Amino acid sequence: QVVELDFSSMYPSLMANFNISSETINCKCCKHDGTGIKVPGVNFHICSKREGIISKSISLPLKKRLYYKEYNRTHNDLRYKFTDIALKWVLVVSFGYLGFKNARFGKIEAHQTVCAFAREFLMRSVEIAEKYGCKVVHGIVDSIYLKDTRGRTPEEFEELTKRIAIEISENVGVPMSWDGFFDTIVFLPSKAQPDVPALSHYWGIKNDGEVKVRGIEVRRRDIPKIVKDAQYAFIDIFKGAKTVDEFKKRIPNAKKKLYEYVERIYSGKVSRDELTIRQKISRSPGQYKNNSYQAVAARQLERSGVVASAGKNVRYIILNADADPNFPEKKVILSDLYDPKKHQYDKKKYVELLKRAFESIFPFEFPDLEGLVSIVNQKSIQTDLISFQNTFSDFENLKS
Repeated sequence: QVVELDFSSMYPSLMANFNISSETINCKCCKHDGTGIKVPGVNFHICSKREGIISKSISLPLKKRLYYKEYNRTHNDLRYKFTDIALKWVLVVSFGYLGFKNARFGKIEAHQTVCAFAREFLMRSVEIAEKYGCKVVHGIVDSIYLKDTRGRTPEEFEELTKRIAIEISENVGVPMSWDGFFDTIVFLPSKAQPDVPALSHYWGIKNDGEVKVRGIEVRRRDIPKIVKDAQYAFIDIFKGAKTVDEFKKRIPNAKKKLYEYVERIYSGKVSRDELTIRQKISRSPGQYKNNSYQAVAARQLERSGVVASAGKNVRYIILNADADPNFPEKKVILSDLYDPKKHQYDKKKYVELLKRAFESIFPFEFPDLEGLVSIVNQKSIQTDLISFQNTFSDFENLKS
């Protein structure tokens, strides 16, 4: 059993509570008399004599956001849920702009100060949790994930972790909320350091069935619907798996689900909407120096009479990922122009995206899936796919 404890609007709270603003960091008025607030881990101080413009400005939206977040825990009112989301983004960008070099009220030292306090308080939170016999299995910016080490019942562990959240809130001055039990949670490895979990790449299933995902394909805008649907289907197979052994036993079922989606792509029974990829172009079509998918799609959009400027969304379907560089227009086609009777989508590429979406939800590799993409160009696709599955099943039986 794993519990998530989450700081509510941590960075904006630090900015408001500690008077962090561009003009209050390393101020001259507190430099020599020692009255400035010391910043942990760095040689900075914060003004104690005047209130900063940023900390003062975000106090009201912060107060409202905390109220609506708590309100939405017990009420199901769409209006206030959207209010909470809007206030959340106002607060998120207020922190981001502190470190933006062209921000009128930004200063990199102010940005670093917020991060310094966040590190300090996260470490304090870990110490408090460990004091009560909890193991911190992961920490992500403003959240910690706790595992019981003393054989407590779920009810006992829930009561304990809620007390821990209250104690942490009182200790650091930032509200921490109890965010639920996870029956299953998978922290995915960093590509640069496979032995270390990536900060914001994980997925989990709570004991009430809620699925929480971060950093994988279902969260990305440039992934086609069929791949997102498949990834959610893979994850659903692990609902109710509460141990590592139960999790491992369900992997073959997840692979069967992968084969079902692969067969759909091979058979051509995929709709235009399921194949469509949506991307935002970063410049005008003429400024692209390469022939990436979005560059080709942007040029097609411009030729169709639409003004394709930076920030415009393009919707396209991949026809041939390996098209001749001399004919880049054959790579993709705008989704609105796609006709299944005239055009053939790139089955190999879409299977590759499916395979990647499957592998990305596990912290280990699947060498046995390497041949999955290569059979797409063969004529007897269905026969080969069945053969591929049987080979895998024989391999699994040998291992067991």
